[in-house]
Amino acid sequence: MGAESPSSIKDEVVGGRYRLGDVIGRGGMSTVYCAHDENLGRDVALKLFAPQAPDADELKRQEAEIQLLATLNHPSLVTLFDAGIDTRIPGEPRPFLTMELVEGQDLRSRIRHSPVPLDELAVIGAGIADALAYVHGLGVIHRDIKPGNILLVQIRPGEPLRPKLTDFGIARIVDATRLTATGTMVGTAAYLSPEQALGSPLSPATDIYPFGLVLLECIKQTIEYPGNAVESAVARLHRSPEIPDDVPSEWADLIRSMTAIEPLERPAAADVETVLRQALVSPASTPGELAPETTRVLPAMPFRPPSIAITAETELPPAPRRSRRFWLYIILGLLAVVAAATALTVSLAAQQTPDVVPYPTVTGSLGDHLQELQKSVEP
Repeated sequence: MGAESPSSIKDEVVGGRYRLGDVIGRGGMSTVYCAHDENLGRDVALKLFAPQAPDADELKRQEAEIQLLATLNHPSLVTLFDAGIDTRIPGEPRPFLTMELVEGQDLRSRIRHSPVPLDELAVIGAGIADALAYVHGLGVIHRDIKPGNILLVQIRPGEPLRPKLTDFGIARIVDATRLTATGTMVGTAAYLSPEQALGSPLSPATDIYPFGLVLLECIKQTIEYPGNAVESAVARLHRSPEIPDDVPSEWADLIRSMTAIEPLERPAAADVETVLRQALVSPASTPGELAPETTRVLPAMPFRPPSIAITAETELPPAPRRSRRFWLYIILGLLAVVAAATALTVSLAAQQTPDVVPYPTVTGSLGDHLQELQKSVEP
């Protein structure tokens, strides 16, 4: 039995609760509808896959993978609400996913408008890298990183647009059964990794390669490897991406490492996130280095020796009001000590030799004060 066209199944109910609305996206393997969840009374996006062969074991594997994808929860991932198998057409079961309905444009539309400034690109890239680090940690490979699968949403007014990665419909669990048929090369030709083009084993590094191409496309505003599947695949195997000379060297090094032919030479998603987060605090929006940063030990503060004694000849700059008051108190204290010493000396001298009144010789303003003090105590 032939598959139904998107227009022919509008208003029908999938999974016993999702009433299909308008088509909001199409791909080679699936169609995405705006649907209404009649149980919860909310609008969702429903991704309905192409009819599958009615093989019980294959359906069981597909359902297990889809259920795993539905458990993913990350702020930079489109939230998956539900998953199931549409059995309305006998003999043609169709897996489906329901996910949050995201309002906003995708990165592909943003690139068509203008190149993405580096500060904005750092925000987008860091969010995507964080999401990939999360899914890679769970053993999931996206396998179709491209601008059209990156949605841009406004979380709060005035803040930069935040990315949400979508379309895990062709994801593959590491070292497990594919969602699609064995031996099928799945992905968008312009963004395939070399190992995808060659049919080699895949790994989390498979997502890093197209991620680097997406960053480069945001800067150049052109697809790096256009053409049909064969032309695009051959081109990436024969030349490295061409990075414009005016791109900051740190960005060029990052993109170059992400698009290395050898998967083991590409950085992990967590490392890409780290360098892009560093770019967010840089005035020039320049990412840091990929090498891990070692712990930094700050040197101890140098010892500060006590102030050198000030002589009468030392010229000082005008002191603040508070400092002058402090020195006035010091001088008065010294005067009191000197006066007491002088009085004691005069008293003792008067008892021994009343005709001689010795006192210490002091010059300067301090001496003047002492002379006035002596005059005030003379009989």
